[in-house]
This record gives sequence, structure tokens and C-alpha cells, in this order.
Amino acid sequence: MTVEHIDKLAIAKSFGKAAERYDTVAHFQRWAGQQLLAKIPENEPKVIVDLGCGTGSFYGDLKQRFSQADYYGVDLSEQMVRFASNKQQAHWLAGDAESLPLKSSSVDLIFSSLSIQWSSDLKNLFNEVGRVLSDQGLFVFSTLVDGSLTELKQAWSQVDGIQHVNAFAQLSDYKNAIAFSELQLVTLEQVEKVLYYEKVQQLTRELKMLGAHNITSHRSLTLTGKQRIKKFLSAYEKFRLNNGDLPASYQVVFGVLCKNSIAMQDLFNKTLSDL
Repeated sequence: MTVEHIDKLAIAKSFGKAAERYDTVAHFQRWAGQQLLAKIPENEPKVIVDLGCGTGSFYGDLKQRFSQADYYGVDLSEQMVRFASNKQQAHWLAGDAESLPLKSSSVDLIFSSLSIQWSSDLKNLFNEVGRVLSDQGLFVFSTLVDGSLTELKQAWSQVDGIQHVNAFAQLSDYKNAIAFSELQLVTLEQVEKVLYYEKVQQLTRELKMLGAHNITSHRSLTLTGKQRIKKFLSAYEKFRLNNGDLPASYQVVFGVLCKNSIAMQDLFNKTLSDL
């Protein structure tokens, strides 16, 4: 499945500009990452890749759990990688998830939280992950799927026909891409996470500070007029709850994949031994 709306140059630039302030507003991102860390099966990787590492916020958690492993942080944005390298001494690489700057069969664990939704071709992504993973390798990821920020999307749809909100693939697209790869599915689950705001401007400001505002190739490149913004704000008000909060819904998928059936059997045996 090719996601034609992805503009990777815009993504790298947008997140790069947000690097210095990213951690101050990345509350949802930290939640998703912590949930994903808890889903990593017990193993002893020698090489870990943090794919879409951003500012390196999960470096400490991964190193604490796998202290003997070599850590590599990879991100599409050179500015993000540069910012992360100023915080921690580790291996930091600028690179595309669909063309990883890593040797084949060289990685034992790939951790990727809220990053692969920016991939333009999911089949290429999972094939590339399969290429770099070792025979016993694991890929654990969280990602956003269709239905995320539905309130924002519906409110803007009442204003004009321009794409104002990032579009995401569906869960079925991920299942199909995984099925075409050499990776074996261990778990794949979708959960809803709802954030709450007093004003919609708090949401839009947060998305901009994260670098995650609308960065699709079909986005408008002109300023939105005051009347359209006023109409958008009014449309979003229809979602206000009885307690006064405005919701912003995210559809989050958590996945655990392994390189082959032997690795899956090892995971199964370890699970049985822990019972």
C-alpha cells in the first residue's frame, strides 16, 4: 500500500524545526512509548535500533533495560538527530525507514514509537525491517491509523474541501503489508487514546510545536483566512463534552513482529516458562 500523500521532505523539515521544544509538549508521545516499552518480550539483544528516535527520549529506557546492547538512534530529520546527539553519547544516524543505513541481519531489536505512520510505502518499510533484523530479531512499534484526530478532520470538513489534517493508513493496510513481508506477526492491537483540551487552539498549537501539524502533499500552502478559522472553531465546538472538555481522539496500533517462525517459537516457549 503506497501512501501518496506523504511528503517526507516536509516531515523532516517540520520535525527538525520542532526539535528544541518537542519534549515540552510530547505528552501523548511519551504515553505511547511507555506502553510500547512494556510490550517488548524478554530477550537479550546485542544491537538495538530506535527507529524514528526523534530527540532520543527513549534512549534512557532502552539502555536501562538492555544495558549491554549497542544503541542506534535513526531518524528522518537530521536536525532531530543532531539535537539527540547533543543530549546523549550514542550512535545517531539520519536515515529513511524504507532505506535504512544498516547492514542486513545486523539488528536484534527495532523499537519504533509513533514514527512509521510517516512511511510512504508500508510494504517497503516492513521488507526493509526484515532485511536488517537478525534471525532472532524483533520489531516492536506503535503507529497511528485512520480515525486519528477525527474531530479535527470533521470540523475542517465543515469549512472547505482542503486537506487540513494528516491522513493515516488503516489497520488492514498494516496487516496486508506485514503479510507480504518475511516477518511473523506476534501481536497487533488497536486502542483509542483520547486527549482533552479546554480550547481547540491548545490542540492545534501543540501539534504545531510537535512538528506534527498538517504536512501532507495536498495541504494548502496559503494562510487560512479569519472567517474560515472562525467557522472551524465553531464546528469543533460541537464536540465539546458535558464536562466542558474538547476531545481529540487518536487510534493507536501496537505491534510486535519477529523475523521468523523459530523466533516466534522461542517467544512462545519463554512465555510458557514464565507461567
